[in-house]
Amino acid sequence: MSPQAKNYAIAFLACTTLGAAALLVQTRQQLTEARNAPSLEVKRSEFTTSSAPTPINQSTAAALPALDAFPASAPDQPPERSESEGGGPGNRGQRGAQFAAQMAELMKDPEFAAAMSLEQEARLDSRYGALFKKLNLPLAQLAEFKALLAEREAAGRDVWLTAREQGLDPRANRDQLRELSDSLRAEVDSKIKVTLGDSVYAALNTYNSTSQQRNTVNDFSRRLDYSGQPLNEAQSAQLTAILANTGTVSGRTALITDATIAQSAGVLSSMQLENLKIQQAEQQARLIIEAKTSAAREAARAARGD
Repeated sequence: MSPQAKNYAIAFLACTTLGAAALLVQTRQQLTEARNAPSLEVKRSEFTTSSAPTPINQSTAAALPALDAFPASAPDQPPERSESEGGGPGNRGQRGAQFAAQMAELMKDPEFAAAMSLEQEARLDSRYGALFKKLNLPLAQLAEFKALLAEREAAGRDVWLTAREQGLDPRANRDQLRELSDSLRAEVDSKIKVTLGDSVYAALNTYNSTSQQRNTVNDFSRRLDYSGQPLNEAQSAQLTAILANTGTVSGRTALITDATIAQSAGVLSSMQLENLKIQQAEQQARLIIEAKTSAAREAARAARGD
């Protein structure tokens, strides 16, 4: 982590720890002094790609905790726990610090670190496989790209675990830790630009910004798989672009609008277009169900006086 990023982290965390916005100016004035005495140095994960990863013993793998037991990417908002689950203010910080210390200790285990590296690479292939195929980079550049993406994905986790390990409460410092995570990702973005060029970075940005649209297109493509008229790559790309311009983002998907249908007429066959209309109707049905179910729940709460 660069000294400048460390210094920003110090300023952010000092402000929230002191708990007074009025001290922000004073804290920033102390930034020069902090250069010589950093209080939070984020420990960054080191991931490397390899065609022959270190073998993982089956007995060791079986003993590892579930992968969703700790954040895999950017835990900017740590999971909430109720008071009944022992999630009281007095316990959360201690429990979080213990958890971070356990993770830091586990990462010293070569087999655990190898498992994490392999799992991280699998996540990248699953998430960015279509982008890798489109870019068609030489193997050396692809390996470098994957390593940088892994570093970018790990930024939030590294900040969160470091804060927990040092006894800080991520909820109390939520915004500042998020800014620090963003700063680390910005560093990686700069590396991607310098190492692989502006075109690769632009393609990455476009890919990340159209995830909901691609999810909808993937759902639509699966619908057509058994129809005899599946989408080809060009149609998938065009439909993704149309959804980006005409669709409405809803959660992890993009909703198909009448404008989407109209613009897709020049891209899809008549049978494909009819299936897109069916998918639109299904999306609208789900929205109606969700809205009416939510309204019924609220009415029930009101009747009980909750």
